[in-house]
Amino acid sequence: MRTDGSALRAAAFGALLACCGIAPATEAQTPGPGSLVAAVETGHCAADETFAIAIHGGAEFWRGDHGPKIAVAQGLLAEARAVLESGARAIDVVEAVVAAMEDSGHFNAGKGSIANQAGTVEMDAAIMDGRALDAGAVASVKAVRNPISAARLVMEESRHVLLVGPEADRFVRENGGAAVDPSYFHYGGRNFDNVPLPAEIAIVPPGDGVAPERAAFSGAWAGVFQGEMNHVLVVEEIGPAGAPDGAPSSAKVISALGPHPAIGEGQFRRLEGVFVEGGLKVSEPSDLGGYTTIYSLNPDGTLAARGSLPGEAPQEMTLERYSIPPKAQDGGTVGAVVRDRCADLAAGTSTGGFGSKAPGRVGDVPIIGAGTYADNETAAISATGHGEYFMRYVAAYAIVAAMEHKGLSLEDAATGLIEGDLARKGLRGGVIAVDRDGKVAMPYNTEGMVRGATTNDRPPSVEVY
Repeated sequence: MRTDGSALRAAAFGALLACCGIAPATEAQTPGPGSLVAAVETGHCAADETFAIAIHGGAEFWRGDHGPKIAVAQGLLAEARAVLESGARAIDVVEAVVAAMEDSGHFNAGKGSIANQAGTVEMDAAIMDGRALDAGAVASVKAVRNPISAARLVMEESRHVLLVGPEADRFVRENGGAAVDPSYFHYGGRNFDNVPLPAEIAIVPPGDGVAPERAAFSGAWAGVFQGEMNHVLVVEEIGPAGAPDGAPSSAKVISALGPHPAIGEGQFRRLEGVFVEGGLKVSEPSDLGGYTTIYSLNPDGTLAARGSLPGEAPQEMTLERYSIPPKAQDGGTVGAVVRDRCADLAAGTSTGGFGSKAPGRVGDVPIIGAGTYADNETAAISATGHGEYFMRYVAAYAIVAAMEHKGLSLEDAATGLIEGDLARKGLRGGVIAVDRDGKVAMPYNTEGMVRGATTNDRPPSVEVY
């Protein structure tokens, strides 16, 4: 690890603290599509034949593989279409669809929420019933399974619209909402998204010639300097001992540090490690600072790291197994908008925010009129994208206002805002919307948006780009 002067040595390599529990990201499990939606009560609405639902799984800022998200969305649309046709209420379908997306773990909401800079999950959600403009929202909740259901509890069981933080968690528990602990979330441990890593990482499984005690080093590890400087070690390849010419076993590693005031932006280096008695020794060249670290396995499976500069006392820290998350993590907010056969509208949105956000940050999602809005007289809206901008432009309500005061159609109002006004200002995101007549609009100005819709005369379909 490179050091740049006494300021870095004092700030970054003082007393090194053990990392407090990295929760490895496990593969997201897709629930049976519509398992929650199929249970929605039907038989309430039969005033006309028209119904519509649109859902989104977040704005996408670069291209990637969205197969799991598409599969979940397609299944949920099919189930939602069936219950709406059978007379389900809009508000019930919105809650069930968003909750199912939260449970899937494939989106940045609920189980799949991204952790903040402190390594904890803080989630926001809102729901709105267009019949009487009733709304509920929660922000910065950490211990609820389904933030969208928590938002509905606020709407129906309190005198308020928005509850935040620990008191919102408590309110949900006391009113029968499902509570979970941090281990429930895929990214519930300390978050290392701010540590730069190369675009291509290839962890090669150790061959038969590698001793088991050395093969155990293979993979990614992470820990924290002083609770504020993230470190990731990736052991990409371990060579066998004895070749060539009896050389000791070596390893190809990536050593990376997150940003810190003492060094500025984060950095990574590809280095050569060598196994010595007691562990894996990784040294920077002397012209880059000469910092040397010896990593050794602890009985509990963690790595003990002792690092030092020439002539200085060694410092210690602990690293735990780390699953490198996929690159496309800032998107993934989920939402649903519905027009039922009673001609009622509803909207709901849920998110874990964006990667490496500051603790306590709240975006547009729980702000009624910014990221979520529904009014039977006009339309239901759910937004996704750069939340700070959607709040400043009161984006969801701006679409409704353009319909009401300018006489614009839903398509013209939504497209004019997202692809026109916001795009010209460099503001990125999209919305899904359905109006009182069951017409659907889904404009976006990002690389893509996971989105889909179905109506009484339109089969379910999902697109991204």
